Parts: sequence; C-alpha cells; structure tokens
Amino acid sequence: MSKQYVLTVFILLISLIGFAQNNVNVIVLDSVTNQSVMNAEVSLAATGNKVYTDFKGNALLTDIPNGNQSLLISYAGYKSVVLNLSFPLSDSSTKKIFLSANELELDELVIEATRAHKPVADLPTRTEVLTEEIDEAASMEPSKIAHLITHSTGIQVQTTAASSNGAVVRIQGLNGRYTQMLKDGFPLYGGFSGSLDVLQIPPLDLRQVEYIKGSASTLYGGGAIGGLINLLTKKVTDEETLLHINFSHIGAKDFNAFASRRFGKFGFTNLATFHQQTAYDPDNDGYADIPEVSKINFNPKLFFFPDDKTELYLGATISAELRTGGDMRLIDNQQIDSNQFYLDKQNSNRYTTQLSMKRSITSNSTITLKNSISIYDRLIQINTNALGDDVQFGGQQLNTFSELNYFLNKPKHNLNVGFNAYSDEFSEQQLDTNNLRNQSCFTLGGYLNHLWDIHEQFVLESGLRTDWAQARTKFTQNDGEIFVLPRISALYKLNTNFAFRLGGGMGYRMPTIFNEEAEPFGYKNIQPVDFEVLKPERSYGSNFDFKYRTTFGSDKVLFTFNQMFFYNLISNPILLQADTTDNLFYESFDGNVNSSGFETQLKLTVGKFTWFFGYTYTDAFLQNDNYNRRLSLTPQHSIKGDLLFVVENNWRIGWDYEYKSEQVLSSQLNSPAIFTTGIVVERTLNNFVIFLNAENFTDTRQSKYESLISAPYATPQYTEVWAPLDGFFFNAGIKIKL
Repeated sequence: MSKQYVLTVFILLISLIGFAQNNVNVIVLDSVTNQSVMNAEVSLAATGNKVYTDFKGNALLTDIPNGNQSLLISYAGYKSVVLNLSFPLSDSSTKKIFLSANELELDELVIEATRAHKPVADLPTRTEVLTEEIDEAASMEPSKIAHLITHSTGIQVQTTAASSNGAVVRIQGLNGRYTQMLKDGFPLYGGFSGSLDVLQIPPLDLRQVEYIKGSASTLYGGGAIGGLINLLTKKVTDEETLLHINFSHIGAKDFNAFASRRFGKFGFTNLATFHQQTAYDPDNDGYADIPEVSKINFNPKLFFFPDDKTELYLGATISAELRTGGDMRLIDNQQIDSNQFYLDKQNSNRYTTQLSMKRSITSNSTITLKNSISIYDRLIQINTNALGDDVQFGGQQLNTFSELNYFLNKPKHNLNVGFNAYSDEFSEQQLDTNNLRNQSCFTLGGYLNHLWDIHEQFVLESGLRTDWAQARTKFTQNDGEIFVLPRISALYKLNTNFAFRLGGGMGYRMPTIFNEEAEPFGYKNIQPVDFEVLKPERSYGSNFDFKYRTTFGSDKVLFTFNQMFFYNLISNPILLQADTTDNLFYESFDGNVNSSGFETQLKLTVGKFTWFFGYTYTDAFLQNDNYNRRLSLTPQHSIKGDLLFVVENNWRIGWDYEYKSEQVLSSQLNSPAIFTTGIVVERTLNNFVIFLNAENFTDTRQSKYESLISAPYATPQYTEVWAPLDGFFFNAGIKIKL
C-alpha cells in the first residue's frame, strides 16, 4: 500500500470525524412555574441551524458538528440562555433549560387567542394582554371580573338593569352582544347568561387576559364583531395553595380557595369561592342600588400527561346564585302592600364541562380536540306594581361546542386548520304565558389561518372562515345561511423600536331575543324572533396601529407608545321596537351602525414604578339616508390610567383613575361627565398578603345627579345606568399562600 494511499485515507477519516453530525434533545421550562415554554428558539451559534419547542417544551436539534458548540435558547419575554456542550455527547439525556422572565418585557407573553402561540411582538393581529393586573383586580373585586377587564382602553362594562345590576362588555362603542367571551379558548356562550357572565366569573384562578379589538370572527365565529376577550386559567404546577378572605364596608364577604397539585402524570387545579353581598342603598331612597347576592362557585380541573407528547384535561364549572334587588323592606322579608311592591328576584345555576385533548404529532405539529357542554338555568321574578302584576320569565339554555384543530409551526410558516360546531338551544319555562319563546341555533364552521414570516421585518396573516347556520323557533325557521368571513393582517417592523399593524375582517351575528335592551324589562312582552323575516347582522371592521418601544439607562427605564385607529360598520342592525299594545319586538334597521375612533396608550416603567395612561375617542352612531343618532351610553372621550409601585415580595401600591365624557341617553339628553379614582395597597409578610382597597374616592354615583326612580311605576326597573351605583366603598382582606 503506497504512502499516498495511506495519507489519503487518513485525511478522509479526519474529515469525516470533523464533519460528523450529532443530535441533542432539550426541554425548555419557566424557571418559576416549571411550565413548558412553547415556541422557544433553540439555535446553533456556529451554523445558525434552529428549531422551535413544541407545546411540551421539547425540541430536537440535529446536524451538529463534532467539537465544542454553543446553543442559544431564547424566547421573547425571557432572558436568553447559552448552553456550551462538547460533541459527541457523553450523556445523551434530555437537557433541561430554565428561562427566567425579563421584567421589562412582560408584555411579550405568548398569546393563545390568535391560535398562533406566538408573543405579542410577532403577531400581525393587534392583541393586548393583562397579567400582573389580575392580582390587583382580585383584591378590588374578588367575586367578579367586571373591574379586571376594564383595565384596557376602549373597554366598557355597561350595567343593563338598575335593580339586578346585570352587565355586558362593550368594545369600541358597540353593544355587548358584539363581544365574544372565551375561557381557555372555550366560548362562554352569552345568550340568557350574557348579562351575568362578567358578574359570575371570579378572577382568582386566572393567569392571563387577552384582548383582540375589532373583528375576530374568522377564528371564533360570527359573534366576535367588536372583538373578543380570552380568559386563561392557571396551569397545573407542582404545588400551589391560596386562601383569600375579603370584607367590604358595604356588605360584601368573600371566602375563596385555590389549589394546584402535580402527581407524576396527573395533576389538578380547583377554585372554590363563596360570595355574599347584603343589599346596599347609598342614597337612602328605599331601593337597593346594589342587590343582595349569594353565590358559590367551583372550577375543578383534572390533568393527565400519559407521555411527553400528550396532554389531556377535563374541567368543570358549577355555580349557583341568588340575586335580589328592589324595595329594601321587601328584601328584608316584609310583606308586599300598595306602597311596597317592587322586588326583582333572580335565581341562576350553571353547569359546564370542558374536555381538551392535545397530541404532538411531530416536533412542530399538534392536533387538538375540544368539547364543552353548558347548562344554564335562570328564573326572573319581578313584582312590578301595586296591583300585584308581576313579570316571570325563565328557562334553560343548553350549549355545546366541539372543535378539531390541526396546528403546524414551521420557522417561516404557521398554519391553523380546524372545524367546529356550535349549538345553542333555549327552552322557556312554562310560567304565566302560552307564548313560549323557545329558540335554537346550530352552526357548523371551518377555518384556515396562515401566518407567514415573509421577512424578518414583515409578517402577513390571512384567514378564511365559512359558517353554515340554521335557526328556528316554535313557529319559524330560516333555510340555513352561509357566511364567508375573510380576514387579513400585516405586521411591519421598521426596526427594533417601531412596528406597524394593519388588519381587517368580516363578521355576522344571528338574531336572538337575548339582547341587553331586553334585560330591564325582564323579557316581559318580548316577542319571539321571526327567522323568516329578521336577517342576521353583518359587519366589516378594520384597524391600524403603530407602536414605539425603547429602553433607557441600561434598560432600567422602559417606554411604550401605542396609537391605534379603528372603524366598524354593522349593516341592518337589529333594534328593539314597541307597538301600540306595548309588545316589544326586534326589527332590522334600514341603515348602519358606524363606530370609529382611536386609542392612545402610554406606558412608562422607571425602576419600581409603572405608569399607564390611555385615551379613547369613540364616534358611534346609527344612521341611514334620513336618520343620524349617536349610540346611547357611549362616551366620546374616555381616559383610563394607573400608577403602580411594586417591591417584589414586599409592597404593592396601585392608584387608578377613569374619566368619561357626557353620554347620550335614549331620551336624547346628555348625562354629566364623570371621574372616579381609587387606591389599593398590598403588604407581603412571608406567606401572608394583607390588602386594603379604597374605590371611587370622589363618591361618584348616579343618584347624586338624578333619582333612580323611573316611570311608569316609580321603580328603578327601566332606569338607564350611566354612572356607578355604589359610590365610594372600601374593602380589606388577606391572602394566605401555603
């Protein structure tokens, strides 16, 4: 064998060894919660080769040359980690990587409402998220999410009835029926339960609140015309126990407990709450401005992780509430007479199940199956006048939701394909009428949503949804209607500081008797929907925004400025009308609802202080060729903000404020402008958190401007609510973390 041949073989062997390819398995976890981090980037510094973690936090990086190599693990909102390894590895076990949150980048959390599982900064769809505000809001109102979800600009919780305090959520000036509420991606259904949803959901098991303002119907169906709010509950952790006790000076009592445990392949979370509110009459007119409420709630969830690629959970919601408003003396169980007759009593029960099964097919694709069943019973009994006349309306709402989703996540492409089916069936309870208003609606839909990273500076999102919806009552039904809902959004990053977004889409909403305008009447004389005549509402919406973000002083100061412009049009909106016999019926208006305006948000973090300021201008009106009227109860100008001081595990002090300009009432008169402000203080002592909240220092309440007693029977039944009813109040309590 010649020397040249031996030398050639030797060089080839050395080359093969030098270019030998290796693999490494990593799992990326949150350093605090031990939860998996999905879509984290794992890249090889030498070659730029990269992969992304799946929903369990796992990733397999291949084609790694021999020798000393550096792996970079990064994810928006977390500090990057560099892992130095020598290949070939002597230990082939999975490498655990723990990422720590970057406190100045908490707004870069993963968003689930868009289904893309990407951080805010990488999404063409404009999305807002709340995290640390949840704990603060739970100290203010531990029994409901009404205060929590108003932390964002352009969001208004509108009280629908003075005696029951029912409320809906309005986005960008549009009625509450155009806002879709989700919990962990499951619809909260609305309908007969719609005006009580935000009053019956406690915030104590939430970890994140997501907002999409403007049409989001492509992903979640026709109801998301104005936008959607997605409430995300806490994931199962190794161990967490929280006890929460609260008392207020206006008669509220709360006893709550949350627990989370993980046992190998199994885990569970559970929230149990008890809320009691005594009737409260701050203006001493003899009628309760805040009704008497007794409520219990259980939210158990059981998790099962059979292997590294599969996650299953079964959840439930069990709640019962008794709500009584009206004459204070009758609430105290005195007898009805000719002078004391008005009583609004409402009893509701909710039973809901949620089933989710998620399976990782490959390292970058998953398939998810969801199902939810909800049974909601509600009974309304209102004594309306001295003659003994009353309103009785009740029934059962049965909803089901099923969905199959396929998710593919490539470095430059993100694809969601799915099919879902909704059913909504209401059966009226036979009380004092033969005019049963049973109604049902079945919707079958399919959607496709594609996210394309065309360039590191430009991302395009396009979606298309097609729904087939059929609705019926006892006497009428439609023939089944098809809705095609396209949607497109674009993100352009000028540089690391500037980003621009532009988007638009279409939506629709099927007619129903359950609109906020009917709540003050207790559905008395509300006529059934005629599906052969009354057509669905259709919408078109668009928005444009730009965001500037920068840091100063070695990243000790963070400044964010966001400016958003919006426009929404709803054609042939459905209005509640009255005939000469006092019957109330729904009718399509020959015209449009137009809502346009802009939102300005400023956020400044300096050390332990964070200041937020938000301004919204809303121009919302109902119009056609011969008619132009501003939408009632919609302020043109509103300001929201807060100042927060936080010393981790020590102090948390927050001051919030809100201003609303005058609002047009249905009488075409204008309400006065109002201003409210409050402060919350929390002190942490080891495992104990003591909190004190003083709300509405200005004691702004509607009864200071006008009487809540209204015609025709000198009761608060039909009063429009444009200001707080409770006025100033303070509450205090303790949280115990075990």
